[in-house]
Amino acid sequence: MRKLSALAAMAVACIATSGAMARPANVNLQFNGSGNTLAATGFDGAYNLNTSGFTVGGGRLTVTGLPGDTFGNYENDPDSAQNFFYSNIDNLPSITAEATVRVSGLNSNFEGGGIWLGTDTDHYIRLALFNNTFEGGIAVEALRENEDRWAQATPPGPGDDIVGRVIQNIAASPQGPDINATLRLVRTGSNVQAFASIDGGPFQQVGGPGFTFGGFASPGDPQGNGSNTQEAGGLKVGVYALGGNSPTTTDALFAFDSLTATATPEPASLGLVVLAGGLMVRRRK
Repeated sequence: MRKLSALAAMAVACIATSGAMARPANVNLQFNGSGNTLAATGFDGAYNLNTSGFTVGGGRLTVTGLPGDTFGNYENDPDSAQNFFYSNIDNLPSITAEATVRVSGLNSNFEGGGIWLGTDTDHYIRLALFNNTFEGGIAVEALRENEDRWAQATPPGPGDDIVGRVIQNIAASPQGPDINATLRLVRTGSNVQAFASIDGGPFQQVGGPGFTFGGFASPGDPQGNGSNTQEAGGLKVGVYALGGNSPTTTDALFAFDSLTATATPEPASLGLVVLAGGLMVRRRK
């Protein structure tokens, strides 16, 4: 009896310890606040917060595509992207993140917005509707960045990447009617797959088998590969909008209805829960 109690206590202690160290396993933002403060959004933070570029109301977070991007400031975050919102989430091996967004006025080249998952603006995957004249107007883009350098650069960055893939010709540019999209990122271990549904249509995968990361980070190791950078802080999930950098930028609007993310532990961790519960029941008997 004492042995069973001891085993149960150890299992519960392991669960409590891991839970105390873990971040939230779920994010559920419905944007029911009001105003243009970070608190109104419900997010934990934002890179380069600019309160003139977003507002919350009517059950939506509406973000304007302001000038800036996530490229160019190699390992010295944050990059120039404004209102790159995020919430912290537990770094578990299985995560599904999804957002619904209504897009209007997407007329300027390289302007876009959507969802992202990663540790900072140099190590992430992002999925968005964007305007790119090289891709036939408005397209869906999935893009992974590990080291802030293009893969075809000479020499390439240590992460051998920025890598992007697209679904072309979602709509013509300049944009006519609003576009309603559901964007989904599915992480399984070191692989992330991207999916998009446009105006209620079936989900399409963006980027074949997915995007592989060398590893997801833990605090103090944001690259997940044993080296430190200036932006430590663990895994994040969020939304963003980026504006074109030309003076003719029309400032597209991205009205997010929701952002949800669910992280799932490894089977071994679930086994601890079952073990603890079983031992306690047996002890009562």
